Amino acid sequence: MTIEHLELEHSAEDIRDFIEAAVATRGSENRPRFYAITGSHIYGFDSAESDIDVRGLHMAPAESYAYLDTPAEEVTVNMDGTTEGFEEYAEVDLRSYELKKFAQLLQSANYNIVELVFEAPTVMNGMPLEMDALQDLIREFLPMNVPHAYLGMAKSNYYKHLDPEKAEGYDPRAKKFLYVYRGLLGAQYVVEYEDIEADIFKLAEAVDGGDPELVEDLVAHKRTGNSATVPEALEERARDAITGQFNAIGEFPTPDKSGYREALDNWMRKVRA
Repeated sequence: MTIEHLELEHSAEDIRDFIEAAVATRGSENRPRFYAITGSHIYGFDSAESDIDVRGLHMAPAESYAYLDTPAEEVTVNMDGTTEGFEEYAEVDLRSYELKKFAQLLQSANYNIVELVFEAPTVMNGMPLEMDALQDLIREFLPMNVPHAYLGMAKSNYYKHLDPEKAEGYDPRAKKFLYVYRGLLGAQYVVEYEDIEADIFKLAEAVDGGDPELVEDLVAHKRTGNSATVPEALEERARDAITGQFNAIGEFPTPDKSGYREALDNWMRKVRA
């Protein structure tokens, strides 16, 4: 999928210009390589108020790691308020990882980065063959501990925002229910299919016990722009579905990443070459 499939305020060319300018602020020798749209736009519940979350990787010169002052692990723009000089792109958030950091996140099976590789609409891809090879590499080792990462995200969001016993951070809006439910469905999906799916509608259709009608109602409520909590009946349905999905999750396979680190190292060598 490419960015042209999305209805965004900025064109693909504009966002590419933004990426190149942003990455250069942390080193003119940094080379932007691969970027895509993540966040709610690939989760299936973006709305008019949604920011454009751009994530990807750049390369610093390999020889720069030989010095004490090694390259910055990541470049961020507009993540915590608008970065000076990028006011024109205030609604575009960028997080760009140096190749080594990107591979470290993959090595830990970070679900956000795995989704970026598999599912995200591409904005810039200066290494299409290498990214195709990376997909094949990751798929060979799935599910690894990706289900554990999804489940951890779901639990963290639930206890932080949806647990009535927690006064601080309690925020039972549609968006919070969607994040938790997506995490639970995503965990089960990668176990059952040994593949990655980010869209909550597709997850609810594919995973046993998923509730597509609940997802549709939660997303519709989120897209009204109403920041208030969901109606009581919808909240009850969402809590029942989340509880049911929590209970349906069995013991995950023991993560097996034998050879995964070495495979990522080999992939990185080819990319740097």
